Amino acid sequence: MDARLAAIPGRKAAVVWLDRSHALVARGHDGRPEVTKVDRSFEPETDYLLRVVHEAAGCDRLVVMGADAARVAFEREYVALYRRPDRLIDVGQAMVPRPADLVDQLRMLEPSLAAAH
Repeated sequence: MDARLAAIPGRKAAVVWLDRSHALVARGHDGRPEVTKVDRSFEPETDYLLRVVHEAAGCDRLVVMGADAARVAFEREYVALYRRPDRLIDVGQAMVPRPADLVDQLRMLEPSLAAAH
């Protein structure tokens, strides 16, 4: 899917990549893109997924990618919490991206971050 189709001026966005052991969440903070890593230690899956959801809180668009089982579990948790499946853009299976790749995708979704370095 071309993430540029989902760009809505003035709306906050996040790009989430996850598997069962860790997640990367790219989003804007103070007008600049930032990538946060969320590691799952020995906590239950639900607690881990809630921490990932928390990192993307307040966003109107979320691109979600990663391992199938983890991605689907995240989407279910997100929808159960916010009841907003329309905010999710499922890109599908993806290998672990570089943080810069996530930021590039985020800039397509949130044009106001395009000028930030």
